[in-house]
Amino acid sequence: MKTQYVTPNLRLITSGFLLGMGCLAVSLPAAAAPIIAPTLDATTLKNALLGGGGVGIDLSSVVFTVSGNTSQTGASAGTYTNASEYGIANGIIIGSGNVDKFGTSNTTSYGTSATAAQLPLLQPISGNFSYNDVTQINMTFDMLAGFNSVFFNVTFQSVEFPVFVGSSFIDAFGLYVNGTNIAFVASDPINIDHPYMGNDVANGNGVLGSVPAQVGNNAGGALFHTFSTIVNPTGNSLSFIIADTGDSSLDSYAFISQLGGSAPPPPPNGVPEPGSLALLGLGFLGLGYLRRRKLHS
Repeated sequence: MKTQYVTPNLRLITSGFLLGMGCLAVSLPAAAAPIIAPTLDATTLKNALLGGGGVGIDLSSVVFTVSGNTSQTGASAGTYTNASEYGIANGIIIGSGNVDKFGTSNTTSYGTSATAAQLPLLQPISGNFSYNDVTQINMTFDMLAGFNSVFFNVTFQSVEFPVFVGSSFIDAFGLYVNGTNIAFVASDPINIDHPYMGNDVANGNGVLGSVPAQVGNNAGGALFHTFSTIVNPTGNSLSFIIADTGDSSLDSYAFISQLGGSAPPPPPNGVPEPGSLALLGLGFLGLGYLRRRKLHS
């Protein structure tokens, strides 16, 4: 049975001034949830990823393939809209579980292990562990004249955080361009053990950022990171990959948008610009999950 992500009607935040006997609590509407459409269809995902026109990329050269998971519980990739709460434009989402369960503590175990070809991509970003429920998107492309770089906006989120930080359940995300992972924040790869993984207390989210002083309050930073690298005129390869590490429980997700040969435009008015904070993590999990993990070990 699919579980839809439903945002609470109200979010309670506390004002910063004192009124007599205490602080005034103010209830404000929460931002709308992302609208996610699970699919493993390569054409649909390609169009969503290049939705900004794929500026600088020769669209006629693009070859797009998807290696994901699907069952009666849903697909591990899809498209999304309405993710402005994270400051990120429309694009694609990949996960180690059913992406339609994003924003919940539900988990999907597809029962598929990483292939021999996927291990060299996952081990450098997470460690020498077993991997399950891998989703990988591969793409080859050429650049148009006058463009020599590619850019992406990415938000990473994981239900593993923070209970399983420091364990062997190090869910991770990689972004390989021409065989090299470029998804690093402060020189560390993107996984739940990243030293800047933190919690946005005000919004109830986990935040992974590049400025430790801002972790915990999302002080003006956007909840995504812009990655970029120089590429060749022709014959470029790209792989996005995400997986459950150590078992197949508790899922992780990556939102990816605005692939192109020039820096993505600033977010809409009212959404912070990128640079300070990056990459989200979800979930304070209960002791029930911890007990279940111990049984897995």
